[in-house]
Amino acid sequence: MRELEEKTPGELIRVSKELNPSAFETTAILHQMESQGRFEGVLFEKVKDLKGKVSPFRILMNTFGTLRKIGVALDIAQGKRIEIIERMLERQTKSIKPLQVSREEAPVKQVVKKDKALDLRDLPIVRHVDMDGGPYLTPIIVSKDPGGKRYNVSWNRMMYLDPKHLGIYMSPRHLWSYVSKAESEGKNIPIGVVLGHHPAFHITGALLTPMNEDEYDAAGGTLGEPLRIVPSETYGEELLVPADSEIVIEGEIHVGRRVVEGPFGEFTGYSGSQRLACLFEAKAITYRPDAVIIDIFPCKTEHLNAHLPIEASIYGKVKEAVPTVKETCWIGSGGPFHLIISLKKTMEGQPLRAAMAALSASNFLKHVIVVDDDIDPTNLQEVMWAVATRVQASENVVILKGLQGHVLDPSVRHEIRSDGMIIDATKPIDRPFPKRGEVPLEVLQRIKLEDYIKGL
Repeated sequence: MRELEEKTPGELIRVSKELNPSAFETTAILHQMESQGRFEGVLFEKVKDLKGKVSPFRILMNTFGTLRKIGVALDIAQGKRIEIIERMLERQTKSIKPLQVSREEAPVKQVVKKDKALDLRDLPIVRHVDMDGGPYLTPIIVSKDPGGKRYNVSWNRMMYLDPKHLGIYMSPRHLWSYVSKAESEGKNIPIGVVLGHHPAFHITGALLTPMNEDEYDAAGGTLGEPLRIVPSETYGEELLVPADSEIVIEGEIHVGRRVVEGPFGEFTGYSGSQRLACLFEAKAITYRPDAVIIDIFPCKTEHLNAHLPIEASIYGKVKEAVPTVKETCWIGSGGPFHLIISLKKTMEGQPLRAAMAALSASNFLKHVIVVDDDIDPTNLQEVMWAVATRVQASENVVILKGLQGHVLDPSVRHEIRSDGMIIDATKPIDRPFPKRGEVPLEVLQRIKLEDYIKGL
């Protein structure tokens, strides 16, 4: 927060009036800001807990509301969009081993509550959009491979149930596989629920880190320094948790027990359905006395922006397949299941190969549009112009049947099976094609608008 105020003035505002986050009051502020095109980070300094009392904790929202703020988290104060994506990829490939510290050195151990002293109602928990099944935490979950050594870092929503229990939803990825493994052995799985840390640590939770790489190492790479870790109060060395967290709830996911969870506002912009989810039981909570909880505003721009690390991973896979790829645009492409790829086309077939690499990288995607490098993929008017003038449906549109889709896509008829579409909106290079009408570059460099029209 200090860096934001120093490096990007105007990107953080503070709200000191009392608000009740479980009654939609914090998200009411953010909704009105977004309707005005405002995406500053907001620190709510006086919020009520679930008992209706003013909490000692604060809530930070819209942390990922702009790419500029994400850039600051990655030490790029004024970076362009593609520079931020490439920084994510660069740091993901430069893993740094974590550093274990003592309890005395860990800020998150300043206050420890267990047993009867532990009550989740002491937390300010946000209810975000009207159909939410209850107040929700949007934390980072840290977990360890049952019987192994690898740590996983993932973003998972958790719905408040009672003073000791939360419902946790998991997509079929790494944490889900850990829970499935533990369930087959009849053992509960311990996890740490991190309610706040450096935003670069939260970014790690959305990276598509391979299953054979430790995500505590990946977190160090994203942070640019070792992730400091400390033994948990409940599980000791069996579960090491981030020492510099604001708040950590320790506990375990019960195997063989399910609860009704949801609805919840999804990144798609719709409220998702209720579903059966796993049951989490809290065993301890440790925190800094003046902790700041990072909360994500679902259904809105911040929720999409928080997925930027996924786009970075997709971009890396696409560029690996076709090195002449210049940029991708998933976040900001006009929909959560679209991707736009710009590339310097040097031979026929490259657009389809790039699109297939993207579709194979993530089931978040079902539509891919490929454009030439003279088109800005973030400018939807330019993209649609390319589709309008460079596409013949019978030649340049490919429909794919039976793809693994995304369970949150409201358009699918089967829970997970989807269709895909690739639109090749690039110019052909095996026959003549008209040139864009443009003013000569040397004239544009010589004749500057501000020299001729004052007051700009």
